[in-house]
Parts: sequence; C-alpha cells; structure tokens
Amino acid sequence: MSVSASYGFSSLPVPRQIGLLVGLAGSVALAIWLAMWAAQPDFTSLYSGLEARDATEVVSALQAAAIPHKLDQSTGAVMVPPGRIHEARLKLAAQGLPKGTGVGVEVLQEEQSFGTSQFVEGARYHHAIETELARTITTMRNVKSARVHLAIPKRSVFVRNRENPSASVALNLYGGRSIDQEQVNAITHMVASSISNLSVDNITVVDQSGRLLTSGDGAGNVAMTGKQYEYRRQLEMDYAKSIERLLEPIVGLGKVRSTVNADIDFTEEESTEEIFNPQRQSVRSEQSSETASFGGQDAGGVPGALSNQPPQGGTLVPGAGGLDGMSVDSQKPLNSSKNAVRNYELDRTIRHTRQGAGNIKRLTVGVLVDDRTKVSSSGAVERTPLTDEELKRIITLVQQTIGYNEARGDQVNVINASFADAEVVEDLPEETLLEQTWVRNLGKQLLAGIIILVLIFAVFKPTVKNLAAYKPPPPPALVAGEGGAMGQLEHQDRQKMPSGQDDNVDFAKAMVDHDPGRVANVVKEWVANET
Repeated sequence: MSVSASYGFSSLPVPRQIGLLVGLAGSVALAIWLAMWAAQPDFTSLYSGLEARDATEVVSALQAAAIPHKLDQSTGAVMVPPGRIHEARLKLAAQGLPKGTGVGVEVLQEEQSFGTSQFVEGARYHHAIETELARTITTMRNVKSARVHLAIPKRSVFVRNRENPSASVALNLYGGRSIDQEQVNAITHMVASSISNLSVDNITVVDQSGRLLTSGDGAGNVAMTGKQYEYRRQLEMDYAKSIERLLEPIVGLGKVRSTVNADIDFTEEESTEEIFNPQRQSVRSEQSSETASFGGQDAGGVPGALSNQPPQGGTLVPGAGGLDGMSVDSQKPLNSSKNAVRNYELDRTIRHTRQGAGNIKRLTVGVLVDDRTKVSSSGAVERTPLTDEELKRIITLVQQTIGYNEARGDQVNVINASFADAEVVEDLPEETLLEQTWVRNLGKQLLAGIIILVLIFAVFKPTVKNLAAYKPPPPPALVAGEGGAMGQLEHQDRQKMPSGQDDNVDFAKAMVDHDPGRVANVVKEWVANET
C-alpha cells in the first residue's frame, strides 16, 4: 500500500501536487491559529499612557514574573488578564514601577562623579524640586499630570539687586473634568510654601487648553469680586441647607425646597471721632498769688544819693509797735492785689471705628413645601394641603433659622404646592449570559474546536484518502516483437517508457502489481530466448 501511495502521489501532475501541499499547509496553520486564539484569555488595561522607559521596564518585569501581557500598539497601554491584574500591580509596586514621567529626589541618591560642577548639582536639585512638586499636584482630584517650572534667581548680597522667584504650573486634566478655584488656590499656596521668598502672586497656573486659572496683578479687582461672589454663594447655600435640614423632619424627606438671596455690603469704612463734653469739667492745674502793702513811708523820689539817705531818728509813740498790746496786723493795708490762674480740662472722647466688609444688608428667603401624602387602602396616593397654622409655624421656624430682622427689610415667603411625581429610575439591566466572560471564552473554544473538526473531516481526511487510494493508469501491455525477444510496448504513441534506473524499477513493480500474468509470460520469453 505504501508503494502504491508513493507512486500515486509522485505520478500526479506537478501543479496538482503543489496545490495539495499548499492546501494542507494552510489548513494546518489555520488550525494552529484557532487553537491559540481559543486559548488566549481576554486582556484588560494595567497601565495606560506610560512613557517609553516605564513601558519597557514594566514589560520586562511582567516577563520575568511569567505574567501574560500584551502591549497595545495604538494607545501604548500594557494589558494583562483580568484575573491577574492585582498580582501584576503588586509585583510591579515591589520593584518601584512605574517610576513616573520624571526623576525626583532619586537623582540626588545617584553616585556623583568627581568632576561634577556646582552648577550641575544645583540644576539637578532644581529639577528634583520641580518633579516632586509635579508628583504632589498629580495626586489631586481631576488632575491627570502636571509640570512645574521654577524661575529661581541667583542670590545677591545687595538688597536692591535681589529678585523674587516665580513659578508656573501646567495642568493636564482628565477628559470632561474641570478644576475649581479652591484647588487652584491650594496649588499656588503649596508651591509658594515650598520655595523660599516665593509669593502667591508670582505663580501662574494654566491647563492643557491654555486657560489661565490664576489672576495676575492687573486683575486684583476681578479676583476680589470673585471671592466676594464665592462668599455670597456659600452663605446662601448654608442658609438654604439649614432651612431644609430643619423642615425635612416635619414635612418629609425631599419635600421641601428653599432658596436664599443675600444682599451683602462689601464696602469697608474706617472713621476716627473726637468728642468734647463741656458739661463735664475738671481742674487740671491752678496757680494763685496775693500781695499787700501796709502803713509807713517807703523810699521814693528821684533815684540818687539824696533819696537814699538813711532815715532820721524816730519818735516813740505810745501804742505803736505793739507796746500797748495791740498787733500790727490790725492795721489796714494800704494796697492789696490777688492773682489766680486756674486751668480746666474738658471731657474728651476719641473713637476709632472700622466697619468690616461682608455685612448682611437684607435676606430674601423663598421656601416651597410639598403637600402631605397618604397612601389609601386601595393603593392610591392622596395629597392634603398644609393648613394655615402649619404654614405659620414653618414661617416662624424659617425666620428663626436665618436670624430674621425686620428693620433691615428681610422677607420670608413660604408656599405650599404639590410636587411633581419623580420619574421611576429603572435599574440597570443585569448582565446577560452571553455578556459574561466565561461564556465568551467557552464560545471561543467551541468555535475553534468546530472549525478544527471541519478541517479534519472536510479537508485532511479526504485529501489523505484520495492520495492513498489513487492508482495510476494501467501500463501499456508488453507484446513480443517479431525481431527480438524484448517485445514492444502497446500504444507507444500514448506513453513513453520511463528513463533512469529507479524509474524503471518502479515501473516494473507497477506492472507486476497490475498484470502479473502478462509479466510472467514476458519473463518466460526472456528465459526461453536465453536458453
């Protein structure tokens, strides 16, 4: 049988042989690919958006850990089977991967060469600070990545020549996300606190769309207006939440809505007042003097020698000089004068008043309350409006909550109305059987098995069977020729004798298998001729 098959395949035409070989090779390759495709698991993203250096290190680490992985050529994401994603992340984290887009303080731990200059060391430290700040900013919500650029001037010993440092921060936010002003302020203050002598006003923050998120020096009024708006909005929200928290236990959860409009005075006033009270006086200082002259002749006249002569001897008069018991003080003065100076201090009050900004000028509150609902025995929902007494109680509670002041013109309006029924939100449909992972994997394996069986029974088996059962056409009959014992081939014009020793042997074997009787006659003829 093997000789017949070999002869049958070799006797086929060359184009047909090539076609059979190509078909068999293609079928075998298709079967191998289907088997590998069925055995290949689904992959999920492990890390996306990695730098080329980090992606190379991550792939090498996964190969060393014998974790199946795949690198997406379009997005550069590293993908692993869903069941091994946590194992892969733990193994990579143990090796410090991925390292990120830059090198922070790790660069300072590297061994420095002997010829490293001071400028290079300063540049490395400068770059390490920028990278560390970028890493910290990236941990914030809605921030995908960040880059920080610091402009730190050289130190100068002269105060006049000293320049202040500045910084710029570029944020890359996630798609569809935004960053609020509080986060921007947090970023600017964090960067300013990390660099010596860096002011918040010298920090610029932009996003990937080129929008300026910080206000410059020329927009001080705008920035102040923005802060005032935020303060007013926060105050109104606090009042509204307080009202809802107070009324929900009474009317029911979700059955009250409130809004507050606050008129706030942001002007700042500063005054100094000095008040004098003339009704209240007190003596601060007093000075008085008194002079008096008594009897006797005093020196007088024209100044000179004659007027300055000593007095002549006097005459004793009875009773004078106290001889008769009478005092000299009993004599009346000839001249007397009194002088008094008294200083008074008035009551004075100095008052310095500074009126702070953010005073509430007026509050306007609107409250909407739903009707009371009750489910009847039949299952229908019955609505009952609130009574006037209940509305008055609610108004009183709202007034006490906001600190109602009639003098400043506060207004509180409470309205009772029926709320529209909320639409019932349908639950998300459960995952069908066909959407489950194990079903998809089983389907892939079954599909691959069916295709392989089809190839086996429809291609492999018929081809091998045809090759094994193929028989060449009968060889031409050998007849004895008139001129010699070799004989001649019948139908010589149809087929030629084979050439070559091997071909002759194969041809002879084929003739023996096909017509042994005729071959025996030929051999007898050869033996008879030899004798």
